[in-house]
Amino acid sequence: MKKIVIKFPEKCTGCELCVLETQRQLAKVGIEGSLIRIFRDKDNADQITFSIEMDPRINDLNIKSLVKICPAEVFEIESSDKPNNLKESKKTHGN
Repeated sequence: MKKIVIKFPEKCTGCELCVLETQRQLAKVGIEGSLIRIFRDKDNADQITFSIEMDPRINDLNIKSLVKICPAEVFEIESSDKPNNLKESKKTHGN
């Protein structure tokens, strides 16, 4: 199963294109109930930074388009091999 992960959060510019793409796929207007949230913060040097929060349900959407729409290339798609790991752990427990 493939999932989207935040690979480079420091590169986020706060454009919220990922939020808009998520809402487009969900056919919702506005950012209420979005599966991705972008928060604006300030660090110790008063530089504006952004933090990203993602709901795990985001992986049910077209994650390729979410990765593609980000101009800062913050996101990446990872493959999880959970079924294979479960088979291996069953073999180890059986021995």
